[in-house]
Amino acid sequence: MVKKPAARKVIGYLLLVVLLGAFAFLAWGKLAAFFCNRGNYYFEQMDYQKAAASYKNSIRMDPGSWMAHLGLADVYRESGDYQGAAREYKKVLSINPLYARAYDSLAHVYYEEANYEEALKVLLQGQKGIPSDQKLIESFKSCCYAYLADALNKSTELFLAKKSGEAILLLENLFVSCPGNALAYYTLGYYYLADGDYDKAEIYLNKSLGIDPQFNQAYKLLSDIYLYKRDMDKSLFYAQKTVSLDASDPAALNDLGLLLMRLERYSEAIPYLERAVSLAPENADYVYSLASVYRDNKMSAQALEGYRKLGALKNDYPNMHNDIADIYIVLGKPDQALSEYRQEIKYSGEKLEKFPADPVLLNNYAYALNGIGGSVKAQQIVEGLVLAYPRYRQAYLTLSKIYEKMNKNDLALKSLEKAKQLSSGESFIDDEISRFKTKRP
Repeated sequence: MVKKPAARKVIGYLLLVVLLGAFAFLAWGKLAAFFCNRGNYYFEQMDYQKAAASYKNSIRMDPGSWMAHLGLADVYRESGDYQGAAREYKKVLSINPLYARAYDSLAHVYYEEANYEEALKVLLQGQKGIPSDQKLIESFKSCCYAYLADALNKSTELFLAKKSGEAILLLENLFVSCPGNALAYYTLGYYYLADGDYDKAEIYLNKSLGIDPQFNQAYKLLSDIYLYKRDMDKSLFYAQKTVSLDASDPAALNDLGLLLMRLERYSEAIPYLERAVSLAPENADYVYSLASVYRDNKMSAQALEGYRKLGALKNDYPNMHNDIADIYIVLGKPDQALSEYRQEIKYSGEKLEKFPADPVLLNNYAYALNGIGGSVKAQQIVEGLVLAYPRYRQAYLTLSKIYEKMNKNDLALKSLEKAKQLSSGESFIDDEISRFKTKRP
């Protein structure tokens, strides 16, 4: 049996050990806090080496000190050690998962490395736990904006490098994390249009307009889509909408005028094309469009004056001399027509030396050859052309002219009927078909 005085001594020793342990624990905690505060002081003085050492001492004494981990993370971030910063911010969040600044700072680390997807994941995770934090909401918006800008730049580079599939995928992945803006949806619509997927292009262009109903370039592309789909009413509607939003845009005016020309509504097209030329008198394409609508509207004098202005700007403009020659044929001036056909042969021939397979140049060249009596060679060129490009409507129209000159009226009629299949209802082709049918015995 232990005597009472001895028992009292044992109890006393035990109490002393407990008290010393408690004192050591409290002192150790205070020491950890001291080093953390010391780290904060050095951090403010931008002495990051001493700050890091102090925070590490604090963590060594108290691994659960999220404030010390936060300070060390900030040191790493300021020193450019983003990997170390990310590691420490994650430790902060493992200890204190509702600390908003840690989410924001960790996201900023990824943002600095242009790792926008990871940054957005962190911010979304933070918003789940702290949905009302305005800083996290604003940071998410800013990160999305930067991600959009980066994705648009990279996708443009891919698209210009003829990697449209990769450009499309890049933007589609973007919309998984961020809501799109009008420009991003428009760009994706443009890529799909260039890739020949008109339905998806239409979807994204309408999304663009849902965000910005005044985005006239989106209306312009929708007009193009419906033109490709041969829905002329909708194409015209969107072309008119584009002009209504900006009546000072010569490109939009020219496009609307050309569409009206295609519908053979020449008198309606003329004011738009005249306006386009008045706004951009040095633009050869606009001058050509205006001269052409005068020609189609049987305004020969105005057409010749327009082509004269075009010649002053660009005397080798594609097909210009063929157009002038056709006017001279109508006016009963064959010698002047021959001179123009020869000019077209000269300029097209020079360009074909550089681009021997260009279908437009080949068609223009063959048309002019036929005009000066070289129908056999012209026939060979255009028959090869329609084999290579079976949907090239203009080539069939040229071929019909060649066959007619060679008195092959049945073949001329077949060429016109093929051109008709590829057209959007232009009545001049119907008139030509009727003319050939009346020639039949």
